[in-house]
Amino acid sequence: MANVCALDEGQLLRYLRDGFVVLGVRELDAGFHAAMFDAACAVHDEGRAVRDAAHVQVIGDNLRARIPALDRLLDAPALRDALTSVLGDGFLLHPHHFVHEASGRDQSFHQDGNLPWNDRGHYRTHRPDWAMLFYYPQAVTVASGPTEVLPGSQYWTTNFEKPDGGWHRGDAVDKVSRADVLGGDDPEARERHLQGVVDSLGIAGLRRRKIELPAGSVVLAHYDLMHRGSGAAPTFDSRRFMYKFYYFRTRDPHPSAAPPDRADAPTPAQPSNPAHPPALVVDSIRHWLRGDTDWRPEVAAADQAARIADAPAEDERVRLAYEIGWRARGDVAMRDALGRLLASEDEAVRRSTAYAAGIAGAASEAAVRRAIASADARVRRVGVYAAGEARLTSAAVQAALFERLEQDADDLVRSNAAYALGHIARVCSIDAGRLLARLDVALEPDNTTSGGMARSTVRESVMYALCNARLDAACLEAVARRGLADHDRYVRGLAVALLQQRAREAPAWLRGLVDYLAGARYNARSPDQIPSAGAGPTVRRPTVGSASGTRPHVTGRAAVAAGAGDRALARVDTGRRS
Repeated sequence: MANVCALDEGQLLRYLRDGFVVLGVRELDAGFHAAMFDAACAVHDEGRAVRDAAHVQVIGDNLRARIPALDRLLDAPALRDALTSVLGDGFLLHPHHFVHEASGRDQSFHQDGNLPWNDRGHYRTHRPDWAMLFYYPQAVTVASGPTEVLPGSQYWTTNFEKPDGGWHRGDAVDKVSRADVLGGDDPEARERHLQGVVDSLGIAGLRRRKIELPAGSVVLAHYDLMHRGSGAAPTFDSRRFMYKFYYFRTRDPHPSAAPPDRADAPTPAQPSNPAHPPALVVDSIRHWLRGDTDWRPEVAAADQAARIADAPAEDERVRLAYEIGWRARGDVAMRDALGRLLASEDEAVRRSTAYAAGIAGAASEAAVRRAIASADARVRRVGVYAAGEARLTSAAVQAALFERLEQDADDLVRSNAAYALGHIARVCSIDAGRLLARLDVALEPDNTTSGGMARSTVRESVMYALCNARLDAACLEAVARRGLADHDRYVRGLAVALLQQRAREAPAWLRGLVDYLAGARYNARSPDQIPSAGAGPTVRRPTVGSASGTRPHVTGRAAVAAGAGDRALARVDTGRRS
């Protein structure tokens, strides 16, 4: 395990190839990690005492407000340097976070939902636009239930479309989870099931790795790495926690972004693991991350457009898609093929071709515009996403994306359109006012209650897009006015993150105030879930750290009024000081 620092070329290559690196934070000592372990015990004990969806207020999204010392981890300079190596300058902390506790049950392999609580807002990106940070305050052993990963799987995924035009919310590798097996008492049956799930991907040589770690370790992972929490052994007599945070990029790389060591070294051969991503995929992303716009690989003509439809598994399909993208830059016939593939009946082919469009860049514009205009919502979804991957900046493409955002009947088309506009906003100006207009609940109403909260996947994607855009003072005022008033906690949280970032230019005292308030912000339950005074069930919000361990329950509007003032009283007293 290396101390956290700006990742050198070798560490960065492991991140791009394996999907994760294991790091230690030298600034934090054993006392800090022991305090964070105690705090995790406290919030999980409290969560168990809450019998409804309010438990998510306890173990998720409010941890920074309730455990202020966590910011010592998140603000550690060396950790931020490592995140900058992956996500570039200007990255932001997403408002969703969680602390997991291992149990006797096994999770199955999955990719985290690209919106909180396994909601779907956009296709997965291969480029390092998102990262996960896993922090383990205690040692992790096989007996305690380690995180298990599939190295190299961050560039692959599974189909999510349903025959009725809808979609699966999450990205479990097995769409029908066998809870009876994973939670059962037969370890051999669990293992057979889990290995069958891995084998179902059809990727030769794919290996599993359980990550054993000393106390205080951090795993910096590609957001789309396939992973799971393994069950603790019956003989394990302590507790195992993992704090999870999400981060995202807001700026594209520039030519000075090369890591410090051996920046021009070729990607080494990978004979030890045949399931590693193809070198073309890793090299393409590595050069993008360095801002190397002049790099071109040698890709021979090999009937890629015909072969991709018959690819036996995701790794081969993705490799062919990258070859198609590189060839389409200089081959008109391949551009035509790219357009046909974006409209394929095969979901996996359409999805992979979006990555081809990202590689092809401006050469894919005609094909992408046809996909955006398709009568088939499945094609429009991938078309609008591909426009963002390719960074298509023309007025015609922007107009088409805004039209889809404002008028399309399909939620996933609108959400992907907003996401694409955010990526395009990194490289050119867009009409931020039209994005801001979509934060109106009357125009873009809630469409999910995942996590027990009324939310909008589209408004969340719109606010993500605004985090990537160049905003003037009037637009920032509109973000404060509309974003901070949204009852969707993730729209609101992203607005806070954006405004906090822009406050970096303020005087030091004001920056300090904004930073404090951003960390201390407490997410109350959304208004429609808090009953009116005198009606409905009691809203129970027990807290940790008072003399008795809980505080009196509050109900109805009193709970709303108490929300802001509760944040100080709701903080966890770990009984330790690091």
